[in-house]
Amino acid sequence: MDGRSDQTKKPRTNALPPPSPAEVGAALKISTLTIEWLAGDGSDRCYYRINSPELGASYVLMQLSGQDAKALAENGYDWIKIADLLTEQKISVPRVIASMPQHAALIIEDYGDQMLENIVFGLAAEQNSSTIMVHYKSCFDMLAHFLRVPQDKNATWCSRAFDKERFEWELNFFADKYLKAALSVEFNGAQAEQFKKEVGLLSSFLARYSNYFVHRDFHSRNIMVQNGKLAVIDFQDARLGPPSYDLVSLCFDSYVPFSAGLRGSLMEEGLKRFSELVPKSTVTEVRDTWKPMLIQRQLKAIGSFGFLTIDKKRGDYLKYVAPAVATLTGANVHDGRWPFISSEIPKMIEAALVKEHG
Repeated sequence: MDGRSDQTKKPRTNALPPPSPAEVGAALKISTLTIEWLAGDGSDRCYYRINSPELGASYVLMQLSGQDAKALAENGYDWIKIADLLTEQKISVPRVIASMPQHAALIIEDYGDQMLENIVFGLAAEQNSSTIMVHYKSCFDMLAHFLRVPQDKNATWCSRAFDKERFEWELNFFADKYLKAALSVEFNGAQAEQFKKEVGLLSSFLARYSNYFVHRDFHSRNIMVQNGKLAVIDFQDARLGPPSYDLVSLCFDSYVPFSAGLRGSLMEEGLKRFSELVPKSTVTEVRDTWKPMLIQRQLKAIGSFGFLTIDKKRGDYLKYVAPAVATLTGANVHDGRWPFISSEIPKMIEAALVKEHG
């Protein structure tokens, strides 16, 4: 999760410092500039905005660490590779302005502060679903484009996938980082066995469809709106995944206060648009997988909310748990193949939330 809306103008604790103004100025070939904290997302990356009277526009400095920093130094950073791919596919992403591998920093185009979330949040409060739909239709077109990206055995995103092991890891991450850490819930023996069994079944089912380009975190905070046009960010973890993954992520995004009815309408409109832009077989796969995908995706997101709040101390992400679990009950995801995961666990979470908040 990106989570920029939960950040303030003050750098978070232990934020990665940017290079000095002199070093940034040298990279941009300018002498006067300011660097201010912009945001920090759910990962360890930090963002700063660069302004200068010598520049025609502001830029964003992305400060890296760990494996990201190492990859940048070795000219193999996934963000750059995926950005190049999406640019080739005529999808708007921030351009690289300058690379500073010796400082583990990348300077990129600035798309401003207007996220899709900012725009539709107010529209949702006004119950202006028709205008919301206009914005989302553009997103559906982008997602259809994702589904048409051809596989390339040498491409970074094709070297990793939402395979059975990855889906299983994410569901166990949910149990560990939310059920145990946030709710202090421990499965009894029978529940643990049932959870393990259903995790395997659900993961195996979804992994069979992992044959498409998937952004992996396509939601209202990772879609920027500038001059009425959309651009996507936070795409460095793109991989092979089911064709319903990004559509579910967008339509059932817990950062926006949509009703179950509106979410259902968005889903149907997305499917309608897909039927016009991608092969019929792909649309069939989306219809066959979207509810199981929603279960897996939302449980993983809830696990991330626990991790970001408790482990990372990045703010109160737990406030998004109730909207996330509400999307599961609102979409009627009960499935006899995995009843414990699809029905009992959402009920367990809802009961805990009611008890916690009275």
